[in-house]
Amino acid sequence: MDKSMEDAIRFISGELKENPNASKSKLIEEASQKFDLDPKQAEFLVNKYILNV
Repeated sequence: MDKSMEDAIRFISGELKENPNASKSKLIEEASQKFDLDPKQAEFLVNKYILNV
């Protein structure tokens, strides 16, 4: 896993820890832009946080 994905997961997890009711889709969108993720990486985050795959 590359650094941008690790940073994105850390970011999303940290935000959810502070605010468990935060919108996961908005956090994924924000992380995707902030860490310059490609569509496959964003899809991985959706699977991990929203679909729990």
